[in-house]
Amino acid sequence: MIRNYWPECAPFLDQIQDWDQLTLARYAHRTARPPFAGNVVFIGDSAHSTSPQLGQGANMALLDAAALSHALSTASDLGSALQAYAQARRNHVLLFQALSLIFTPFYQSDSHAIAWIRDRLVSTVATIPPVQRLLASIVAGTLIDPFAATGLRERDWRQD
Repeated sequence: MIRNYWPECAPFLDQIQDWDQLTLARYAHRTARPPFAGNVVFIGDSAHSTSPQLGQGANMALLDAAALSHALSTASDLGSALQAYAQARRNHVLLFQALSLIFTPFYQSDSHAIAWIRDRLVSTVATIPPVQRLLASIVAGTLIDPFAATGLRERDWRQD
């Protein structure tokens, strides 16, 4: 029960009397193409929304901001900068939206059979060494290099 984990939320929970007071969460995969209109630039979920199971929303928004900053500081004009920003983020966004689309049925389904398969398959496959590395790179957002196209490079934390 939620109250046992987070007692401070009890006043909010006490307000809920029936299911009709709740809203079902729905997720959509959308991409603004291009991720700008006039002088307005879209980053994060406003540019490319996905379902949350990969946990990449904040990471992708930060990468968008970095790519936009790099493009604005290196391009000769605004139009070129916006095009460079869109191009820099294109492949990374497409990959993670595809992964999110593939995984959504396994994490957002009401099917007990799909949940059973997911829970057994993931826990089993995740113990295989190459798959561990693959899953870690998906969760880290580094399945493909998200940095080079944004003018950044990944920090080597082992040198600190």
